[in-house]
Amino acid sequence: TSTTPTTTTQPHPASPHPHPFRPSFAMPLVTGLLAAALGSSLPSPAWGAGPPVEIDFYRALQGSSIDHHTTQSDDLASLGGVIKYIHTEIIPEHQEAATRFERKYQVDAIMKRRFKVKNPDLDQSQTFFVDFGPFVTFDQGQSTNPDLDSLYKTSGDFVGVQDNQDPGLALTKQNPNFWYSVSGFCPNLPWAQMPMADGTTTARCNSEEHLCEAKGTPDNPGVACTTYADSGDVVMGGLCGADLNNTVPTMDPNGTHGCAYTYGKATLVHLDTLVEISAQKCNGGKPCADWFDFRKNCDDASLKKMFGADGKIIDAKNFSEGAEHSFCVEYDIHPACKENCSSSACQNATTKEIGIPFWLGRCNPEANQDRIARLAHAFGIEGALDKHQIVAKDVLEQKATCNNVGTVSCQPTTDAQGSKGGPYCSRSFGGVCYQCHIPGVKTAYRPDADSQPVCPYDILMSEYKSVPHPNCKSTKPSDICCLYTGTCVGSDDPSTATLDEEGLRLVEHRCWKDGSSDPMLTFAERVAREKLSGALDPTSMGVKSFAYYQWGVSPGEQNFAAFTASLKEHTGPSPSPAPSPAPSPTPSSSKGPPVWLIVVLVVVGVVALALLGFLFYYRSQRARQWPVAADGTGLNRPIQSA
Repeated sequence: TSTTPTTTTQPHPASPHPHPFRPSFAMPLVTGLLAAALGSSLPSPAWGAGPPVEIDFYRALQGSSIDHHTTQSDDLASLGGVIKYIHTEIIPEHQEAATRFERKYQVDAIMKRRFKVKNPDLDQSQTFFVDFGPFVTFDQGQSTNPDLDSLYKTSGDFVGVQDNQDPGLALTKQNPNFWYSVSGFCPNLPWAQMPMADGTTTARCNSEEHLCEAKGTPDNPGVACTTYADSGDVVMGGLCGADLNNTVPTMDPNGTHGCAYTYGKATLVHLDTLVEISAQKCNGGKPCADWFDFRKNCDDASLKKMFGADGKIIDAKNFSEGAEHSFCVEYDIHPACKENCSSSACQNATTKEIGIPFWLGRCNPEANQDRIARLAHAFGIEGALDKHQIVAKDVLEQKATCNNVGTVSCQPTTDAQGSKGGPYCSRSFGGVCYQCHIPGVKTAYRPDADSQPVCPYDILMSEYKSVPHPNCKSTKPSDICCLYTGTCVGSDDPSTATLDEEGLRLVEHRCWKDGSSDPMLTFAERVAREKLSGALDPTSMGVKSFAYYQWGVSPGEQNFAAFTASLKEHTGPSPSPAPSPAPSPTPSSSKGPPVWLIVVLVVVGVVALALLGFLFYYRSQRARQWPVAADGTGLNRPIQSA
């Protein structure tokens, strides 16, 4: 499915299809649109036992190519799966050409479509997660697994699924990723004759089968096209309706030949917007316009680095037009970490990653989950950033159930005392019916039950509400089981909950009930103050993020010691007590003259001194004047000598 020469058989669950929509392939599309428009005026084949499954599929692609072709004979992904694909296959710098002017396969956007899926009745050995068949890797529109040709012949068209576990991207068991496959017309042959002029070919063309012939069209199919066993007709593919006007397709598939899925109008999120390319500075402080502007002109010298094949950090440079040019790197990872985040070589690497903030932390499960949540938010999924919801509400609440007759993989084992904790199934793990368990039962349904994800808190509130509740071994919140049955002992009030694992579990559950991190912030402040003799700043983004990731839609599994150790990283010293004010002077207890008398005496003294001063001044002035004669002539003055 790549647009560059390749012989790989590895799945590319979201890469753009190289071929435009061909008019001859429009027959299922037109039929589906007519059925949606005319309803019962068209004949309808027999329906299956249950309603079709509604689920969102995602795909990384060149945004401008959307709806240029129908989605068939192709691979798609879950929300986490498409982020994983971009993170591991599209953007790592050291595995791509330094002279490129765009991301690999021209990927610049992520598409979301709502699919309705109704597979044919498949054998239990070929049924996965209740509603799906086996995952099929398509390369250039050709199924790469010859063994599945017989399944198309006997059962017809189907949508497949596979959960993806990649050691080069850290995940927890609570956050599985999925890849999906949708079958198309003549699935065993490629779109075009192989090898192409540019050298592109497929594994089956290069194999002993030598299946290189183009699949042709429904009117003129290739000679080697797989046919249905019951009719002898060429396998038509599962698409029977592409509703480009409504987000949720109006037509339902029915599981017959040629009608395993329909899909609705696509929505897009552009990668440059998601990863905040414009937050990077280019050309002397200006926001970078797009990926190419960032690559060519970014100001940050630390991003002009990449990893060499030996894991050493080298300058990011290319050579074109006879000159050497530096360029900026969106993301690169140490080669050892690319293969396995847990390897000793990766763990010992001083620097594991280079790149813009959005992509850092590929070996950190929490950082990977944060990226998924941000993409979910960008697609408008309610609660993505504040309630840990990454699956659309209407997908979680759809009519198609997991616990159906005959689906033993989702029916909990019970005895006279109740359920043994599983297996249950929930769509909260990406939209498929994924197995989970309830811990803390007296007898587990399988010895390795803890290897399965822990079920969401509400697992007993919908399709399992009439099933016997689990037989919990205690009413202690730390054993978790009682959180599902409502029989736990203790208070979930974060201001009074015990500061231990019992209180932690109850407050986690309270956060889920309230849909808020506030109870955890209150609890964490108490732990910091009373257990660590420190203080938290509840307005700090780091503290808020810590509190948010201590709860989720399922119970946590960290113990109180681990919680406290993590909290310590966010705890500062307690504020110093304010200095005590100086004591006011204490009035003397001995008796003395009254204050008013002292004041009067002081005033009198001042007046007396003023009068004495005046008299002294007056007398000194009189002594300086000569006596005047009675006639006013001044005869008494002394006679001056000649």
